[in-house]
Amino acid sequence: MIQKQTYEYADGSANRYLLSQTALSYIPITPAESSTGLYIGGESKTVLVTPDQFIELKSIFDNALDNTSIHIPDRMKTSGLITKIEAGNKKQCILRPNCTEMKEIEEKLKDTLNKEPY
Repeated sequence: MIQKQTYEYADGSANRYLLSQTALSYIPITPAESSTGLYIGGESKTVLVTPDQFIELKSIFDNALDNTSIHIPDRMKTSGLITKIEAGNKKQCILRPNCTEMKEIEEKLKDTLNKEPY
């Protein structure tokens, strides 16, 4: 039996992306949540993902989780936060701002949100 895995990613502005094996959701930050009180992350959106899309995104997240050279100890503006949940266990890391992996994750998430799966 394959374990269900979910991933949550918070970008440098604290907008969140939730990935399950069947869907990707974008949850933007609101002005009330923003440190400036002004920033708006845009419109929320959820799309279905194909098994291939999930595998590709999972691979990108897992590579970043495993690459400890790009991890930093504390969350700061412009850093990324990955949370992987599998079988009730959480694994997290904070990505150094502007690292290649962070750029790849954000590009792929945005691309997937804007692409129809079928």
